[in-house]
Amino acid sequence: MTKYFTLNVKSMLTHPELLFWSIAFIEFWVLMWAYVFGAYVPKVEEAVRTYTAQAYGSLLTLSLSATAVGITEGFLHSSRSIKFVTKYTRLSPSRFMAEHTASSMLVLSVVAAVMYASIAGVFAHKFGMYTPPVKPLQLTAVTALGCLFMYAISAFLSLAVVVLRAPRSARFVSYIPLILGFLAYGALWLDFRAAAYVSPFNCILALCIYYYSGVKPTTGAFVMGGGAEMDMGLTLLSLVCWVAALMALNVLLLRKMRGVGVEEIRVV
Repeated sequence: MTKYFTLNVKSMLTHPELLFWSIAFIEFWVLMWAYVFGAYVPKVEEAVRTYTAQAYGSLLTLSLSATAVGITEGFLHSSRSIKFVTKYTRLSPSRFMAEHTASSMLVLSVVAAVMYASIAGVFAHKFGMYTPPVKPLQLTAVTALGCLFMYAISAFLSLAVVVLRAPRSARFVSYIPLILGFLAYGALWLDFRAAAYVSPFNCILALCIYYYSGVKPTTGAFVMGGGAEMDMGLTLLSLVCWVAALMALNVLLLRKMRGVGVEEIRVV
């Protein structure tokens, strides 16, 4: 690893806006889920575990989506310098992609760990019991896969803006992960049916619920008790395919990137 890895991690973990929207803001909803929405959840272990799983899946998706916004904006603002260093230094496009992926994954993993710890602690205080995940290793793996997807989509969106020379759309594009994250959050009330398998955000939410509680989630309308039971194998396959496709596209786009000046983005 080069110095870029350390600097990128430090830059993101000390960024006030990223820390506020991905952690502090979501912590407010952790408290809401525990002390307001959870007021009528019976203090029975299975009920508490299922409710905790829904909270973890929903809030983790939002938290990682907010982090993806920061990654997208950072990539956009440094695109011209990235093109320079990958062309005139030993940091090749593939190596840069590997280090940027690793550093971003570390940041996303820290955010995910904070979400898990806060939900576990707050919910244990509220319900008087700690309900650990039924399948902790699988939950850890799918959380890591969710982090990788969030990185992949943020890198893809920023690279697409640069390659297509569309700086005017930079602000809107950077918020696409968060917008889609809130749409997936709507699964609490809406039945997405087959679209639940197509949306990677819904897949992350569903897989987290399943590996935390051991109960297969439905295609949506969790609160309303509706939806059809999801096929978890198909859900996992969909998420893996999304990650593989986006990472492949990222490498191709990085080789074609010319960079967009910071002043072009600021003018917009």
